[in-house]
Amino acid sequence: MLLAPSEWPPGGEVRLDGAVYRPVVLTARMFAPPDEGRWAPVRQTMRELAAQHGDENVRLVVWFG
Repeated sequence: MLLAPSEWPPGGEVRLDGAVYRPVVLTARMFAPPDEGRWAPVRQTMRELAAQHGDENVRLVVWFG
C-alpha cells in the first residue's frame, strides 16, 4: 500500500485518516551543531570567507573515517 507520492508537488500534501501530511525539506543547517563549541572557529571562518568571496564560492569538505 503506497501512502505517499513518489514526488511531492510544490504545496503538495497527503490526507490520511483525518491527518494531513506535508513534505519537509531538510537542510544542512538542521543537522549542523550549534554555533558554540568545537565547530565555532570553523563556522566563523566560513562566514568570513563567504563575506569576502560570496556564499557560492565557499565549501567545506569533511571526511570522517
